[in-house]
Amino acid sequence: MSKQDLKPNHDLSTPSIELSNGQVAVTGLPNAPMKQNFSILSIIAVGYNISNSWVAIAASFAIAIQSGGAVTLLYGIILVAAIMLCTGLTLAELASVYPTAGGQYHFTSILATSRWSRSLSYSSGLAAVFSWITLSASIALSSANVLMAIIIRWQPEYQPEAWHYFLVYQAMNAVMVLYNIFLTNKTLWVYNFGFLLSISTFLAITITCPARSSIQLDSSHVWTQFANGSGGWPDGISFLTGLSTPQFMLSGLDATLHLAEECLQPERIVPKAVIVTVIVGFLTAFPFSIAIIYSYKDIELSLTTPTGFPIYFIWEKATHSPVAATIFMACMFTVSCIALNAVHQTSSRLTWSFARDEALFYSNKLASVSPTLGVPVYAILLDGLCVLLLGVVYVASSNAFNAFISTTVVVAQISYAIPSALLLYRRRSADYLPPSRPFKLINALGYIVNIVTIVWAVVLTVFFSFPTVLPATGGNMNYTSVVLVAMLVLGLVNWFAYARKHYHGPRLEL
Repeated sequence: MSKQDLKPNHDLSTPSIELSNGQVAVTGLPNAPMKQNFSILSIIAVGYNISNSWVAIAASFAIAIQSGGAVTLLYGIILVAAIMLCTGLTLAELASVYPTAGGQYHFTSILATSRWSRSLSYSSGLAAVFSWITLSASIALSSANVLMAIIIRWQPEYQPEAWHYFLVYQAMNAVMVLYNIFLTNKTLWVYNFGFLLSISTFLAITITCPARSSIQLDSSHVWTQFANGSGGWPDGISFLTGLSTPQFMLSGLDATLHLAEECLQPERIVPKAVIVTVIVGFLTAFPFSIAIIYSYKDIELSLTTPTGFPIYFIWEKATHSPVAATIFMACMFTVSCIALNAVHQTSSRLTWSFARDEALFYSNKLASVSPTLGVPVYAILLDGLCVLLLGVVYVASSNAFNAFISTTVVVAQISYAIPSALLLYRRRSADYLPPSRPFKLINALGYIVNIVTIVWAVVLTVFFSFPTVLPATGGNMNYTSVVLVAMLVLGLVNWFAYARKHYHGPRLEL
């Protein structure tokens, strides 16, 4: 294939960067001002720390149990892992050709026709930015829930109010914003520690709980008995709404895409990291879930625990030790904090990239990188401010955590589906996927994974906007649709007021 150029439609006096192994040559994109300090192991550690699949299952356990019980949880993990592997393969193939911090929205800009390139890539980028902000909110609230559950367990007379959780949530957010600004680049070893702690805790729980539990369960009951606790939804809809738990286990799948410009050999490392994230996620979440389900007989009873954290209740009953269960919770809290830090880092890099392409108000500030700290300070602060504002939703609804999870996975999948659809529109042409690319799928498989990615985005958008229980009230309704509409309004205002005149993504000139 002849040499190709990636060019934004605005003028940037940056020399071209020659790339090999099937990757196109990039012209006009700014050189990354941040250090390329991520190796294959460190970038996989970051990807794992963000997904932390068994922790995600533990944090959102109640959603699946209420919407079908063990059947939704176990079969849901298998289904979601297979579908997200298709999504991961789609992203990995594109990342091997276009490894930039923009990730999916840069893919969209390149694959779309000139008429639709700006609007579609802006939509994909905005969806990606919002998904990372709501993921930060999800993990911050989950961490707050873990900490408060420990306090409630050991101080049963304590009656927490919604604003108590709100304050802990805001404290978590503030600490991670400051850590990202001043310490993250100096302490990348934290991700390796988080990886080791997560794997060690996973093994300890998965082995200890079934071994210490004296419960004997009928496997046919576990794998076939659908416990519909939705209050009125048919089993099929209840199952689909309950998939937010297994879907959450692979949220942030695009993390390594947005750190590509801080990687050594990103065209090779990033695709591998994406696929490994899915595989390791499944290999930890599935055994963990089986171990938990077989450790306690009345799994639905855990939903009534005073701590509000069902998995804590099950761990204590299975181990016959409140101390052991609390140690597990403390490890989970630590791992969650590291995950939140990684999410803030990745989110800020995506916001920085979006601003670098002049898609946001005050792009000149948001796209700047501190020469002394080596991080995009303003992008980190903006993301932190958005997470702070999202916390208000928790005060309004007890189901805010569910809404954050659902919003995260819906808008993320939409951002993946747009370049997938355009890749199909281009018929997976060699002009856009050079035959010599480092990560290559056979064409038939490529079509399948692209189609699955698109269909799944439609399914999530429809069913994750449904309330998980009926009848829906102001206190338990699913605010996902409200958050999505708010995001749409903000995106449209920003587009017509600023981005329509200034935003330009990269283009491919054949």
